[in-house]
Amino acid sequence: MEYLEYNFTTSDEQTAEILIALLADKGFDTFDHNDVQLSAYIRKEDHLESAIAHFLNDLQDRFVFTWSFQAIAPKNWNEEWEKNFEPIRVGKDCLIRAPFHEADPDVTYDIIIEPRMSFGTGHHETTFLMSQEILGLQMKGKRVADAGTGTGILAILAAKKGAADVFAVDNEEWAWRNAIDNIAINGVIDSVHAELGGLDLMEGKTFDIILANINKHIILEHIQLFFRCLQPGGLLIVSGMFIRDLQDVEKEAARYFFQLISTQVRNDWVCAVFQNV
Repeated sequence: MEYLEYNFTTSDEQTAEILIALLADKGFDTFDHNDVQLSAYIRKEDHLESAIAHFLNDLQDRFVFTWSFQAIAPKNWNEEWEKNFEPIRVGKDCLIRAPFHEADPDVTYDIIIEPRMSFGTGHHETTFLMSQEILGLQMKGKRVADAGTGTGILAILAAKKGAADVFAVDNEEWAWRNAIDNIAINGVIDSVHAELGGLDLMEGKTFDIILANINKHIILEHIQLFFRCLQPGGLLIVSGMFIRDLQDVEKEAARYFFQLISTQVRNDWVCAVFQNV
């Protein structure tokens, strides 16, 4: 798999975070971020150079940054991740680690993630926030949807917390295959079912909890679908957006009788819990 690397120097760290969110919408699937320096990667077959250049030039009217890009030689991405991937603790009860990390017998939820190219290893603020939210919920016997599952980490954690049935969906084949592998590695294959496709695959199903760690635009586009799929009193837990985006999501959610009941914030990213009242 061949990738192109875009390198950015931004005016501040917040601008780099904003660029990550915006570039993810354009097909970039891996980021290396250190303060004001950002590297973003996109598969060569997904790359439309002129369209991305036009998009970035327009963004420079709103944000201060410079950018360049280059083709990079094919890499062993698992080997690259092994050099940099560190285990993540979420609270005292959950450890998210790669297979090459040692297990901790003292944690309740030991989650093993093959750190490939798909989003959601626990290092990003939104995955961390969603995991933290799941740890605080009663999951036993619940029917759960993981909309945009990525690595499958949230679906796996829900299953390990006792969810009876977890439906995980992603429209990227490489992410879906990664999720399937992770589901098997974590021994939750009997309770987590992963499908390849759009969120419309949720249509006709009913859930007690919907997890949507995606982005503001996709959340807004699918609020009505989430409402149709959620049981009365059920919870819609969303992230993948900045705190400044919450007002727009709350306004749209209220049109479908969702009530905002709690939020968590981490470095300007927000996780919000809505209830279908």
